[in-house]
Amino acid sequence: MNDVTQRTTELLDPDFLRKIERLVLVARKVFAGRLHGERRSSKRGSSVEFADYRDYTHGDDFRRVDWNVYARLERLFLKLFVEEEDLYVYLAIDASKSMDFGSPTKLLYAKRIVAALSYIALCNLDRVSVSVFSDGQAGVMRPARGKQSVSALFDYLQSVSPGKETKLGDSLTDLSLKCSNRGLAVVVSDFLDEEYQRGLLSLLSRGFELVVFHLLDTEEVNPSIVGDLMLIDSEDGRKREVTITQSLLRRYRSAVQRHRSEVESFCTSHGAGYIFVANDTPFEDLILNYLRRRGALR
Repeated sequence: MNDVTQRTTELLDPDFLRKIERLVLVARKVFAGRLHGERRSSKRGSSVEFADYRDYTHGDDFRRVDWNVYARLERLFLKLFVEEEDLYVYLAIDASKSMDFGSPTKLLYAKRIVAALSYIALCNLDRVSVSVFSDGQAGVMRPARGKQSVSALFDYLQSVSPGKETKLGDSLTDLSLKCSNRGLAVVVSDFLDEEYQRGLLSLLSRGFELVVFHLLDTEEVNPSIVGDLMLIDSEDGRKREVTITQSLLRRYRSAVQRHRSEVESFCTSHGAGYIFVANDTPFEDLILNYLRRRGALR
């Protein structure tokens, strides 16, 4: 067992890593990169593969003029080439206390999503940065590139523990300000915070392509509890005695569905991808089948 395998088994099975290393994260937008990467872009640049011509205009570089065409047509045309794209991928995990719930916990499931997507991106030589946010702040790893970065990134994910309050608005705004290069931003959260729209807008307004994973525990979606209970808020510790009846459960399920629809509608109306996941979803099926059908991976 090699070093990378030893460091990744807690989050992802080594056999699973071999299954996903040829997948590619799909970005719809074109982002200017510092280096020519491994990913094709529709942007016209200065690579070596010819793409098209355009008319010469004053100030253009004469070195890009096709003189053979000029000899035939006596008109100046510039050669355009396909430019390869150096994609920045930002993977953000909500590590607030509410994520420390369920079996597996939402936080562990979120780590596994981020681990899989970061591994895919690193295998494709994208620049990958992982961010963990709670309490209104976002800790951001310096962007890494290449499979040699897998060990450090997985070590970082394994060290993540739950914080306190979510404060999505402040946390995602902080993240948007700390990420200097625009790119693909993936946010994994339960979105149990009224300020989520402000936080997502902060990323969208700065030109990031956004994909949202809305992650809930199956008991949060469809609870089976009934009777007299003491409910304790996981983030602020407030307590409330309630009597759970079938009527109350129906109202609760309707409220959860409304919240899911609100988050999805917000994302769709602002051009962001929305993916709902319950933590009882078989993980391999999520990555290898569902995300590919949704067009998030290919």
